[in-house]
Amino acid sequence: MTTPPYDNQPPYPPGQPGQYQPQLPPGQPGQYHPQGYNPYGQVGPGSGGYGFGYAPPGQLAGWPIRVGASILDSLIVSIPMIVGVIVSLVVNGDREELGTAGGIAMGAGFLVGFLVWIWNRLIQQGRTGQSFGKKLTGLRIVHAETGQLIGVGSNLGREILAQIFNQLCILNVLWPLWDDKQQTWHDKVVNDIVIKL
Repeated sequence: MTTPPYDNQPPYPPGQPGQYQPQLPPGQPGQYHPQGYNPYGQVGPGSGGYGFGYAPPGQLAGWPIRVGASILDSLIVSIPMIVGVIVSLVVNGDREELGTAGGIAMGAGFLVGFLVWIWNRLIQQGRTGQSFGKKLTGLRIVHAETGQLIGVGSNLGREILAQIFNQLCILNVLWPLWDDKQQTWHDKVVNDIVIKL
């Protein structure tokens, strides 16, 4: 991932104190521009003024592909849970009440599913910007202004907020359909975007 060119770019050309002229014509993504830069590909007046001209390496991810990635993530969490339920039914036989062995099998399945969720959605997604589902669909979570990974800590906050907002109101899931940055509410709070690589 490219970082903003702080070290190899002078703050302004020699002989012109206080002004910096872009080396490429205005409109080239990822370049400095005196009137500001919007990381979504628009350079010019009123385009956001983020200052250091970093462009995330991709386009904003649409709602359908984000839903697809989320479904894939849910599937890998569900597999150990389903296995636990099946084993508990086999061990339990045709008894109406769940026995000790069946309860242990079911509990183990749910515990493994929860651990898979922690590894996938918190650790892996926080370190790489990609959960299992996002990796398969070519998506990545990056900071909206810098294009850098948001890290495990911010990702943890993002996932907690996602669970809270999703339980409170379905609009959180639907918000990217009409949002200009295609963000959910938890994206907005953490200031991240989901891009298609």
